[in-house]
Amino acid sequence: MTFKKFIKAAGALASAAALGLCPLLSACQSGEGRIKLTIGMVKGSTEEEKQFFDECERAFEELYPEYDVVSEPYVYDSNTVVAKFASGKLPAVFEADASLVREAYLNGYIKDVREYLDEYGWLEKTDSRFLTEISVGTAVCGVPAKQYAAGMVLNLPLLCEAGVIETDGDGNYVLYSDGEALYPDTFDEVADAARRVAAAGDSTGAIFLSSGDESCGKIFLEMVYNFGSGGLEYTDAEGNWQLSLTHDEFGDAMRWVRQMAQERLIADAYAGGTEGWASEMAAGRVAIAFCQNDQLMAALAAEPTLSDSIAFVPMPAAEDKATFSSWNGTVYAISSLASDEQTEGIFRFLQFMGKGAQADEHSEYISEMRMKIRYDGGIPVLPEISAWNDEGYVDMMNRLYNKYVNVNEQYFEEFYIRFGSVELIAEPYARSHLYSLMDELFSKMLYEATTSNIVTLTEEGERAFSEKYLAGIAAD
Repeated sequence: MTFKKFIKAAGALASAAALGLCPLLSACQSGEGRIKLTIGMVKGSTEEEKQFFDECERAFEELYPEYDVVSEPYVYDSNTVVAKFASGKLPAVFEADASLVREAYLNGYIKDVREYLDEYGWLEKTDSRFLTEISVGTAVCGVPAKQYAAGMVLNLPLLCEAGVIETDGDGNYVLYSDGEALYPDTFDEVADAARRVAAAGDSTGAIFLSSGDESCGKIFLEMVYNFGSGGLEYTDAEGNWQLSLTHDEFGDAMRWVRQMAQERLIADAYAGGTEGWASEMAAGRVAIAFCQNDQLMAALAAEPTLSDSIAFVPMPAAEDKATFSSWNGTVYAISSLASDEQTEGIFRFLQFMGKGAQADEHSEYISEMRMKIRYDGGIPVLPEISAWNDEGYVDMMNRLYNKYVNVNEQYFEEFYIRFGSVELIAEPYARSHLYSLMDELFSKMLYEATTSNIVTLTEEGERAFSEKYLAGIAAD
């Protein structure tokens, strides 16, 4: 059923007032042009999801004919935003990592949207931690989208074949006993599991670790935290901000990666991002990978046969250390080049697309269709960690998820159950540059393992980062 037919059949949009969309249809005056909304949001992972997004765009334009919606997918990147902003090609709204939006706002690339969030009733419904992380003073640097953290992906059949885990009488993989993990949940156990997988098969690339962009740097930073480093940025005795890399925990993380590379337990020379693990797992070449939970959807859409073959669990930790996953999220950032008319149109569009905190009939339909499309396509339906704390919204999403869930929940539940108890707020300053530094340092462990000097690398990286990005920042 198309979106337009649904509207007519269900009467969900019999009038715009029924949805509280406050239409100003008279604002569209023939011959005077329409308000252009360049939408940088990614449409989805499958053709069906993209088609549904397109149908929603057309339905929005029918309801609000004063707007011309133009799709220009873009995800904020600190390396590309400068050129796009300078040339006026930054979409009016686009997706951005929550850890990067403060810097983007202070650089003048994006708008403060507090007034609009308050007007639409979304400000008070935002998760308090999320709101703090995307605020600069009273300014709010984007519309909350979703929360996420890093975890570990397990290829269950490969680990079972190597004797790392077992199955029960019903053929289910057993990951826990009396609340204790039976999968490798320390870095020493991960290394041992990789060795057993390598010994049992033809390939020595049991672990997927990649280098090449900020997303890889995030994973390496998560590993550092889980070796017990704690925060890396601190204030010295004079009150100056500094980066701390020359300590045992950071060195232990680097040595672990180097050891895995030297033993050829890391899949050969992957470069360019963290997304390739799914195809490698589907081909039976990788047993363990690391990624953020928000990447699971796209990965499993590309490789749906993995849905019953993987588990997603919290990050491993060093022996006798606690497990952490640094909190993060995604926002819909609005370009500072967008006019007030465009900004109002963007908020109407986000509300129409079910991206706000409202739990009305229309939002429920949109959310359900997204899940149903995945369900009908045999693509795993996984929970999303909401950016909203509104009880009605959370109840609506839980109800829909329980209706369409199509995965073995015991393979995923520990990550989601523990999400709120293992989070760590990441470094306060220059995060995108810190991710790049992590990627640069750990790439040496992956690709130059036999020649790289860890002490020299960390000393130089620490000094250069502190001088370039932390100098001059006043202590709180």
